[in-house]
Amino acid sequence: MATKINTVVILSTAAATLSILVIGTAGITAIFAQQNYNLFTTKLSGSNEVPPVTTSAYGIATFQLVPVGHQQVMSYRLSLKNINGVTGAQIDSGKQGENGPVVAVLFKPSNPTGAINGLLTARTLTSSELTGPLHGKLSLSALVNMIRSGDAYVNVLTTQNQNGELRGQIS
Repeated sequence: MATKINTVVILSTAAATLSILVIGTAGITAIFAQQNYNLFTTKLSGSNEVPPVTTSAYGIATFQLVPVGHQQVMSYRLSLKNINGVTGAQIDSGKQGENGPVVAVLFKPSNPTGAINGLLTARTLTSSELTGPLHGKLSLSALVNMIRSGDAYVNVLTTQNQNGELRGQIS
C-alpha cells in the first residue's frame, strides 16, 4: 500500500514539475518574442540602391526599441565593410525600389571618413531627432510603424555615391 502511495506522489510531483517547466518555458518564449518584436535589422548592399550601385561594400544595421522612463528610444549599430569616404547614414521613408525623404540621421561626420571595415556608429535615437515627415512627433511610434510596414530603409552616402552607396529595408 505504501509503495502505491509513494508511486502516486512521485508521479504527481513529476507531472507538476513538468507543468511548471512548460508554463515557465512558454513565459520565457513570450518574453523573447516580445523583445524580438522590438528588434529590427537590415543588410545593406549597393544592389538595393535606386538605381543600383556597383560596389564591393556591404553592411548591416540593427535597431532595438528600448523603454527609458516614460518614453522609448531606439538604440542602433551600423557596421560596414569595404567602404571609403562615408559622408552620412540615415533612415529614409520608402518601400523597396522607391526613394524617399530622410526621417532620421544616423551618422553625419564633419568630413568624409577614411576606409571603414567595422563599426561606423552606435548610438541612441530619440523622437526629438526625427526629421522630414516625422519631425515634431512626440514618440518613435510613427517610425516604428513605418519600419513594421516595410516603409523605411537605411541609406549610406559616400563621396563617390552621394545619393547612396548602400541601402537596405529595415524589418
